[in-house]
Amino acid sequence: MHSRTCGCALRKSACWVSYVALASLALAAAEPAMADDTNQPASDIFATLEKVIVTAERRTTNLQTTPVDATVLTGDDIAKENINTVDQLQFTTPSVTIQDSGVNALINIRGIGRDDGGAQVSSGVLIYRDGISTTPNGLISDEPYYDISSIQVLRGPQGTFAGENATGGAIFITEADPVLNQFNGYVEGQYGTYDDARVRAAVNVPLSDDLAIRFATDDENRDTFFHMTGPWSGNPGNLHSGNGRVSTLWQPSGAFQAELKLDYNYIDHGGSPAAPFNGSTANIFDVESDSYLAGYEHQVRAVLDLNYKLADGISVKSISGYQDGRLSYSLDADGTATPPPLGDSPEIFDVRAMDRTTSEEINVISPSAGRFTWLMGGVYQDDLLETPQFIVSAAPDGTATTGLALADAEDEADRLSWGFFAQGGYALTDALKLQIGGRYSETSFTLHDLAYALFDGIPIGTVADVNGKMTRDVRVTGKADLDWTLNPRNFLYTFVATGNKAGGFNADGTPFGPENVTDYEVGWKSTLLSGHIQTQLDGFWENYTDFQLPIFEPTLGEGVDANASGTTVVKGIEVQTQAVVGGLSVDLGGSFDPSAIGQFSAIDERYLTKGVQDLTGRPLPNAPRWTAQVGLQYAFPLGVLQSLTPRVDYSYTDARWATVFEVDPYDHLYAQNVTNADLTYDGPDNWQVTAYATNLFNLHYVSTQLLANLGYAGPPRQVGVRVLKSF
Repeated sequence: MHSRTCGCALRKSACWVSYVALASLALAAAEPAMADDTNQPASDIFATLEKVIVTAERRTTNLQTTPVDATVLTGDDIAKENINTVDQLQFTTPSVTIQDSGVNALINIRGIGRDDGGAQVSSGVLIYRDGISTTPNGLISDEPYYDISSIQVLRGPQGTFAGENATGGAIFITEADPVLNQFNGYVEGQYGTYDDARVRAAVNVPLSDDLAIRFATDDENRDTFFHMTGPWSGNPGNLHSGNGRVSTLWQPSGAFQAELKLDYNYIDHGGSPAAPFNGSTANIFDVESDSYLAGYEHQVRAVLDLNYKLADGISVKSISGYQDGRLSYSLDADGTATPPPLGDSPEIFDVRAMDRTTSEEINVISPSAGRFTWLMGGVYQDDLLETPQFIVSAAPDGTATTGLALADAEDEADRLSWGFFAQGGYALTDALKLQIGGRYSETSFTLHDLAYALFDGIPIGTVADVNGKMTRDVRVTGKADLDWTLNPRNFLYTFVATGNKAGGFNADGTPFGPENVTDYEVGWKSTLLSGHIQTQLDGFWENYTDFQLPIFEPTLGEGVDANASGTTVVKGIEVQTQAVVGGLSVDLGGSFDPSAIGQFSAIDERYLTKGVQDLTGRPLPNAPRWTAQVGLQYAFPLGVLQSLTPRVDYSYTDARWATVFEVDPYDHLYAQNVTNADLTYDGPDNWQVTAYATNLFNLHYVSTQLLANLGYAGPPRQVGVRVLKSF
């Protein structure tokens, strides 16, 4: 267990990161004087930071002159910071927390996103791959990151482009594209503790002057982290993963190109072994079970990107997507293996699900040059989630064949959304620009759910019968921002943006309304010391009305969502700094995000004797007040085309509550201090060897609370070696 004294000390570390980043901003005023005192510009002596590209506004722009609060990771960043799945983004990005239970990943930015894995609730943070929204229901969101060009994490509501339901933010993932007239690729092998063996590879093949194809694959096998006891069966936490991608680029002319990407993912993660959490993490990997444990998912995805540039420079773009995912998941609902009379018989949580998503987006984009720029477009998405099997213990000793359990005979949720958007920007002067954008959207949700109770495997009555109920939400959201290029080194912006997340129906038939947000932000981005330092500073104040909150319902085995009346407030400051001087590279980040729930009262079904509790003013679940990230590396030259680079990455996530009821210790997730380190040798002939260690100090921590009583452990220390050969 980690003491609160330690947490206080690390809050000071988070403050220190913020102070360092703020101090670097002050260098902007001193930079001209410093340049005057040297006979040779620093840029002539040392390498400078490369320009970071973002596509948040559907066109390619420089992060340092774009009015968005974002973290952008290149393919090199992803490799050197050991980012393999969405889970690791929380260790490199301010204000991000992720709870991955295996069945789905619940992503929150600034405490906004998703705290309930049920199909009835929309996600407040969307994941996009190559322009299409993937896993809208959170299922199959832990597919590995391989052969990736960049990842962009956008904080705050994205009500203009990224969907009316992106009230917390969005994650844009760009997979590597084929390249014409080049034959190249790489092969990487990895072996580490827990018999972790992984192979990644990609090859780009030009088929003709206007046609190229790229193949990429990622395969991994790893033993479980857990020490299992009891009469369990299945595959408790062993990882077997096989993934592949084929990408084709056809560019018959300079004006037109078509790109098709086909992805297949198979992930067998062995379910989620977990024990009841009592505040101690000393033996978190020692798990008892008397149930069947398993978890696997597979998915196919197709993305067709068509782009045509007219003679006047206007671009017309179409992005079409189709996804089909299947999931099977079984865990021990009580995390014990003690038989009666001292304990319970096996309690189970067992689900089978299918998620099919089709989408289409059309963009028409003006040239980037000129005083007036604009874009407009439309989007359509249909997401159908079917759960043909869902069985959960409704009481101690309840299983599919013994005791009392709950089962779904039919469960189908269909979320259909469409809309159109437009944004225009006008340069009032050479330094001042005004941008205004808006989006009209409609979202409908249909839930068909028939649930019944079982006793010793025999149906004894209907628990819920929700059939044909539909919500239809019509919204206009938008953004207005004013940008001021103070000088070539400093960019200021301020904006107001709105967002919306549609309502729905719970499995018990109770409705909940849509959630709306108005976000006020101001930011300052600087490029200092002749391009050796870049900084981003953003302050925000977000007002949410009818904020959606989940409350776990044991008899249903899932969350029930309800709205908080009044105004829920999330406010704070986020800062990032990147610096490079010679062989030294530094990355700093931090956030301070206090939050307060509006008027809200509820009953904690785990503790009925407490009655209705007033939860007004409490912080949002899974919303740490502080986060901080530090990355340091230094490249030592060893000769021609050779170098040795040690790197250390440290991440701090403040303590937070898993639920709004704040029951200590069961709901209390302690502060996380995670350190990764690696040592990379870059040799001749494009060879690279890396020795790595993740969670270097073997911190034991609970990353996710399952079923309101189980604590799921974050990964322990892993060490190993990677060998990469590029050609």
